[in-house]
Amino acid sequence: MMEAIQKDFKKIDWGKALLRVLELLIIKPFTLPLKIYMNSLKNLSNAKLENGEVTQLSDDFPLYVWLISIFDALIFLIYPIGVIVAIKSANSYFGGFGVFMGVLSITYFCPLYLSLIREFAQISLKVLLFLKIMASKK
Repeated sequence: MMEAIQKDFKKIDWGKALLRVLELLIIKPFTLPLKIYMNSLKNLSNAKLENGEVTQLSDDFPLYVWLISIFDALIFLIYPIGVIVAIKSANSYFGGFGVFMGVLSITYFCPLYLSLIREFAQISLKVLLFLKIMASKK
């Protein structure tokens, strides 16, 4: 048993594992907000496609679909509003470059939080879509 564990332990590529850890801890948090922002733009522009979950469930659950879509709209608006707030706060009495950069950094990472809330709500929307597809096949 111990020999099998040692053989598996020797097969591990420690360099690749360390590189992956660094990517997940350092690079991903800085690239993920932009990816979420771009996905929200795609969701908003493709909302009326026939095979989209929004179109398929909008007749049965209009309020719920609207609520999920609101998160995409908020994510879309967060960057322009954040830049305006950062400029306004930098020019205020207590403002300065530090306040400007602080507001921009909060604005940059805000889509992460909104997307997390949207994805929790969207899980049940996906279940509803799956159940509707299963019911229509019978």
